[in-house]
Amino acid sequence: MKLDYPKSWIIQKVTALLFLLLLVFTLFSLSKVNLESHFEIVNWFSSFFNFISFSILFTSIVIHSKLGLNSIIDDYIHNNQIKKKILFLKNTFLITIYLLVIGCLLHMVK
Repeated sequence: MKLDYPKSWIIQKVTALLFLLLLVFTLFSLSKVNLESHFEIVNWFSSFFNFISFSILFTSIVIHSKLGLNSIIDDYIHNNQIKKKILFLKNTFLITIYLLVIGCLLHMVK
């Protein structure tokens, strides 16, 4: 689905706000956790609220990155064939990273 620029701009600002708020919450929440202890990290992610807030944080980061990179690619790459290849590689990379991180988190907390 191709977004027009005004919708893309609004979504990018909303994801930036979500990103900022959830990052502050996550950093504050993790400040009470011993990050050298695997058990404490797993325990932190086992909390439904922490897991969901981190998942939304990570999702907003990926969406924000996708939109920002799209804007850069649209502005600086003018050859349509090269642009399509770069967008395909970018989307493949972001989807792979997203699925790996969420899959690892799900595997860790079950």
